[in-house]
Amino acid sequence: MKEENLIFIVSQPRSGSTYLQNLLSNNEVTNTCSESWILLNFPNLLNPNLVQTKFDNKLASRAFAGYQNKFKDFDFSELQKKFLLDLYSPMSKGFEFVIDKTPRYWEILEEIHQLFPKSKIILLKRDPIEVAKSMIITWNLNTIPALANFKRDLIIAPKRILAFQEKKIDNPMIYNLTYESLIGETFVEINKLYKWLGIPFNAEVLKTDGNNKYKGEFGDPYQNSAKEYAKIKEENKKKKLSSLHLKFLQGYSEFLGDQFLLDFGSYQTTGIEPQKTLVFSHFLHHNEERVHSSFKKEFKYLIKERFFRLFG
Repeated sequence: MKEENLIFIVSQPRSGSTYLQNLLSNNEVTNTCSESWILLNFPNLLNPNLVQTKFDNKLASRAFAGYQNKFKDFDFSELQKKFLLDLYSPMSKGFEFVIDKTPRYWEILEEIHQLFPKSKIILLKRDPIEVAKSMIITWNLNTIPALANFKRDLIIAPKRILAFQEKKIDNPMIYNLTYESLIGETFVEINKLYKWLGIPFNAEVLKTDGNNKYKGEFGDPYQNSAKEYAKIKEENKKKKLSSLHLKFLQGYSEFLGDQFLLDFGSYQTTGIEPQKTLVFSHFLHHNEERVHSSFKKEFKYLIKERFFRLFG
């Protein structure tokens, strides 16, 4: 398995990544699975700050760094890359390209790019307010604790994705796409993506009824049954957001800010009046004492940024 043949799809959850994966794998040269989370099974090799352990993980990382420094002919980076690429080999048998669609790779975007600089990364963005609505409706997030389970996906993910996009603005291995463009101009956007990936394109790839490569336990919860998906989709249309949800979305919109939404994807706060709310404040601070230390530092920075935006 060569890194040149590895394609990553990264996004917030509920941003259309399963649909994009379905379209990009609907050909004879590309393989995939629902979501592998392969690299997130080895975060200590990529970013030790993400890992909490009963032993002192920082101390363990320092010890291993000392081991690497002592044996200069020990090229850990190359061994690490080979090991991880070998894990993708089962998917590559009989295929030229492999797609790893794992939305939460936003946690390790920089690390992935450093490790696999010749691999392609697709950043799929959706209006974060619509992402939050979709999470609420699809996963029945009807309490603050339920919403707080996805705090990182809502608060940190969009900031990380935009920062990575801006940093790699001229990098030809990074492709930026919005959910809205994907849905509104599917033929045009998929045609462009196929050309960028170097995969032959024809209109038949848009007919995905027979593509089962992307199906599995993870991803869109209704992907495995077209009949169930249609039924749930109709039921979701009838669902109304509660007052708690509306207050949460108002606070989330205010937290993100107009400028960020514009920078992220030319989004605007339509239908939701941005304002500080008690519901969103409770969401921000729910179980804060249990938040990982590396997240706390970034989280506190975002809170500080929000304060200065409000009060100068």
